[in-house]
Amino acid sequence: MKKKCSILLIFLLVIICAFSLTGCSGNTGNQDGTKANFVGGTTPYESLKEFVKKFPDRTTVQNYGEEDNTLNCANWLADKFIEYGYIPQYDNGIDTFNFENPLVNKTTIGYNVVFKKESASDKKVVIGASYDNVAGYKSNGNLIGGDGSYDSGVGIATLLETAKVLKDKSFDFDIEFVAFGAKEAGLIGSQRYLNNVTDKDKIILMINFDRNAIGDYVYMYSSEATTKHNEFFYQKAKENNLCIAELPSYRFPYLDQYSSNSFYSTELNWSDGEVFLDEGINMISFVSMNFGSSKVVERAGSDNILYTVRDNFDDIVERLGGIEKAKEMIDKQINSAISSVVYALEDKNFVNVMSTSKANGGLDFMLNVDIWMYVTFGITVGVIILCVILYFSLKGSCKRHDVYIDTIYGRVNTSTGKLEDFNTNQQNTSGESVGSVFGSEFEGQSKNSNNHNANNNEPTIGETKSSSSDKTKDIFGDF
Repeated sequence: MKKKCSILLIFLLVIICAFSLTGCSGNTGNQDGTKANFVGGTTPYESLKEFVKKFPDRTTVQNYGEEDNTLNCANWLADKFIEYGYIPQYDNGIDTFNFENPLVNKTTIGYNVVFKKESASDKKVVIGASYDNVAGYKSNGNLIGGDGSYDSGVGIATLLETAKVLKDKSFDFDIEFVAFGAKEAGLIGSQRYLNNVTDKDKIILMINFDRNAIGDYVYMYSSEATTKHNEFFYQKAKENNLCIAELPSYRFPYLDQYSSNSFYSTELNWSDGEVFLDEGINMISFVSMNFGSSKVVERAGSDNILYTVRDNFDDIVERLGGIEKAKEMIDKQINSAISSVVYALEDKNFVNVMSTSKANGGLDFMLNVDIWMYVTFGITVGVIILCVILYFSLKGSCKRHDVYIDTIYGRVNTSTGKLEDFNTNQQNTSGESVGSVFGSEFEGQSKNSNNHNANNNEPTIGETKSSSSDKTKDIFGDF
C-alpha cells in the first residue's frame, strides 16, 4: 500500500508540473467571423494591401541619404490622419530624430507620426503601431525580410482603420495616434515618443497593434500579472462574440535579455507597448499567433515567416488559401481588434477602470526580468529533481525482500539462486516437511535423512563430505 501511494504521489507531481507548463486556459473563443458583432465601416484587407504594396521597402536599415522611402511612408501616413480630421502634433505631424542604428552601425534618421483627437479632459489614451520593416537587411549574406505584411503591416492597417472608425465619435479623454518608426532597431521610435511626453501620468492606457493578424489566434496581452484593464477588454470581446482567444496562464519565457517590466520576457514583450509597460503605464497589445506548451508558433503546421522573405503580401495570401480565404481571416482578426477597442472606449466605466487599474497588477515590487526568469526555470528543475529523489528513495525502501527456500542441504536464496550454509542459516527446527517446497514425494526423505545423520553420526551439509556420499542426486538425480 505504501509503495502504491508513493508511485501515485510521484505521478501527481509530474502531472502538476506538466499542467503548469501547458497553461490553464485553452479557450480559443469564437473563431467564426460571421457570428461576431463587428463595428461597421472598415476595410482591413484593402488597407493592408494598399500600405504594403505602396511601401514594401520602409526599412530601418536603408541608406537614408540616397532614397528615403521611410520618410515617404511617414508622409503618406500623416496625410491619412489629416484626411480623417486629426490634429498634427509636429510639423505635418512628423517628429524627426537621429539615432544610433545597431543594425548598420551608424547614425540614421527616424520618423514618428503623431496626431491627436482632443477633448476637454487632461486624460489621454495612446493608440500606436510601428510601420518600419527589415526589407533589404542581410544576415550571413541572406535577405531576411519581405514587405513586412505580418510585421507589422497588419498593425498599421489596424491603426488606420481604428482612426477611421473613431473620427466621428466623442470621448471624455484625448486620443493620440502614433505610427512608430525605428522599431526594428530596438523600439527606438516608441522610446523617443515617450521621452517627449511631459504628462506620462495622464496616460490611462496605451493600445498597441503588432502582428495582430495572419496567425492562428488573436490575443490581448497586458502583463504577466492579472490586470483589471485586460479583464475589461476581454469582457468586451466576450460580450460581442469577437474572435479573440484567451492567453494560457503560463507563457514559456525566453532566455534572451530584452527590455521588459513584466516579470520575464516572452514573445509578447517584443513590441512597442513594452516601453510603456516599463514606465508603469497601462498597456494592452494585440498579437496574432499560437501558444503551445513550450514554444510559440504563428500558425500550427506551418513554418514561421517573421524575419523571412516570406513575410510579404502575396506569399501570405497563398499561405492562407487564396484571396477569398485570406481576406476573410485578415478582416476577421483585424476587425476583432478594432471592435474590442471601440467598444471598450465607448463604455461608461472605461475611464474609471483604466484610472484604477495597475500596469502590472500592483506587483511592481516584484518586477525583475532576470529574477523571474531564473525562478521559473528553478521551480521547473526543482520539481523534476524532487520527483527523481522521491523515486529513488522510495524505490530503496520498498524493494523486494529476499525469499528463502529451506532444503535438506541449506537455504536457497530465490533472489540470487545461491545455496546458503545450512548450519548458519537453517532455522527450521520444527520438522517442517521439505515436501512443502518440492512436493510430497520428498517428505520421507527429509525425515529419514535427519534420522540417518543423527543415528550414524553422518556429517552435516556444512561439514566436509566425500563426493561418494553427495546427497545432491537424492533430489536432482544422478548427474
